Amino acid sequence: MKLLIVLLFIFTYSFAAPAFNKTREFTQADGSTFIAKAGGDRHLNWVQTVDGEILKYNSKSKNFEYAKINNDKLELSGIKYEKNNSKRVRSLGHVNKLKIDDVHELWLKKRKATHK
Repeated sequence: MKLLIVLLFIFTYSFAAPAFNKTREFTQADGSTFIAKAGGDRHLNWVQTVDGEILKYNSKSKNFEYAKINNDKLELSGIKYEKNNSKRVRSLGHVNKLKIDDVHELWLKKRKATHK
């Protein structure tokens, strides 16, 4: 019985592995690419570009979009990320730049809530 509990515990936590956070190339639906690394785990996940932008994947459009924090959730902004276009997007007032510290704080909050 103890062995079964230990195996169940190990099996359960093996699925909560952190995201592969090495820098790699991501592809948008139109074929354009950018370099970024994944962050987070099953509780909260995101992609951070080399220029510091925080993105989420939109499974409907198949594009990575700028992320925003709203009501303690990391959400899609509806604005597709385009390499070397972040300043223009922000100047038009569409998106505010997220700080990675804010995303980490939200991630820790989600993890604590799950492990209570």
